[in-house]
Amino acid sequence: MFRQTLAARTPLRTGAAALSFAVLASFLVSGKAGAENSVPDNASANSFKTGWRCDEGFQEKDGACLEITVPANGYLNDRSYGRGWECGFGYVRTDETCVKVVVPANAYLEPSGTRWSCERGFRVQNDQCAAINVPEHGYLSDLSYNGGWACERGYRAGSDGCVRIAVPEHAYLNPASSGPGWKCERGYIASGETCVSLNVPENAHIGYMEDRWECNRPYIERGGACVLP
Repeated sequence: MFRQTLAARTPLRTGAAALSFAVLASFLVSGKAGAENSVPDNASANSFKTGWRCDEGFQEKDGACLEITVPANGYLNDRSYGRGWECGFGYVRTDETCVKVVVPANAYLEPSGTRWSCERGFRVQNDQCAAINVPEHGYLSDLSYNGGWACERGYRAGSDGCVRIAVPEHAYLNPASSGPGWKCERGYIASGETCVSLNVPENAHIGYMEDRWECNRPYIERGGACVLP
C-alpha cells in the first residue's frame, strides 16, 4: 500500500516541477524581452544585452539619445561626456561654433592648431608681429626679454643700444647679466673700475678663488699675516 501511495504522489511532484520551470522560463524570456525593449531610439544594446549605448552622432541625456549638433569646421570626438565634438585644426571653439584662427603677417600656426607665433626676427605687439629692431653690434637672441636681441661679445646693452665694455688693465671680458662685464686676472682684485695687485703676505699663496690668499700649511692667518700656531 505504501508503494502505491508513493507512486500516486510521484506524478504530482513531477508535474509541479515542470510547472515551476515553465513559469521561470517565461519570466526570464519576458525579462530579456523587456530589457531589449528598453533600449531607446538611436541606441544599440551591448553584446550581453545588459545595457545600451547611443549610436554614433548621438549622446545620452535623461535616458534618451539626442543628436549631437556639430558646427561647421567641427567633428565628432566619440566621447560620452562633454559636447561630443571638437573644432578642426586651425579653428578654436567660441560658444557653440568653431572660429578660424587668424594668423597675422610674419607669423605661423603652431602645431596645436589653436595658437600662432611670430617668425624669427619678429615679436608680438598689439596682436601683430612687429619686426625686432636690432642695434649695431647686436644680434637676434630669440629671448622674450630685452626686445628679442642681445649684444655681441665685448658689448653690453645700454640706453643707446650696444655699448662697448671698457676692460681695464689686468682684466678680461666676462659678459654676464650682472657686474661690469669683465673680471680681474689671477692675482688681482677689482677696485672701482681698475684691477689692483693682490697683496699676498709671506708664507701664503693665492687660493682657488683667485682674488684671495691662503696661508701655507702649517701657518695660520692672524692679523693679515701668516704665522705659526
